[in-house]
Amino acid sequence: MKPFKRLHGLLIVLLILSFASAPAVAEKYAPLGLKTLQGKPASLEQWVGKGKWVLVMFWAIHCKYCEMNKPAIEAFYKKHKDRDAVVVGVSIDGMDQIDAIRKKLRQSPTAYPNYVADLSLMALNYEAAALEPFRGTPTYWFFSPKGELKAVNPGPVRLEALEAYMARFSKN
Repeated sequence: MKPFKRLHGLLIVLLILSFASAPAVAEKYAPLGLKTLQGKPASLEQWVGKGKWVLVMFWAIHCKYCEMNKPAIEAFYKKHKDRDAVVVGVSIDGMDQIDAIRKKLRQSPTAYPNYVADLSLMALNYEAAALEPFRGTPTYWFFSPKGELKAVNPGPVRLEALEAYMARFSKN
């Protein structure tokens, strides 16, 4: 467990640095080809640019780091959903894995909404929006209340880092 704690500490430092010096991001993100868990077309547009921060968590059913980070993301969502931020989950496993996705969400439920994306389409459009390739899960996008993609973070995040970022950039 000690190596993970060291790695986790390093990831926290990298998260703060990546948020503080996030690469330039595209003004408007490309569609990700999202679907609801029922297979209906969906979009981040129903969440992004609506006056709240939006944290998008890209996850996968076999990602142990996604599961380990889920309690922090859930706590962030519950603390902020009625005030200033929401969370949207995006499984990158594709609709052909919908039964496994539903099973994972039953085993480890979230209060925030989850969608499904096809990895190949999502990765292509991710790169167009983030101006860097998709690296794996978990990965996070953080949109400002105005709908601007402000930060991209591959790897776990902490509730405190998200809140610090919001506080820092909400003043601008």
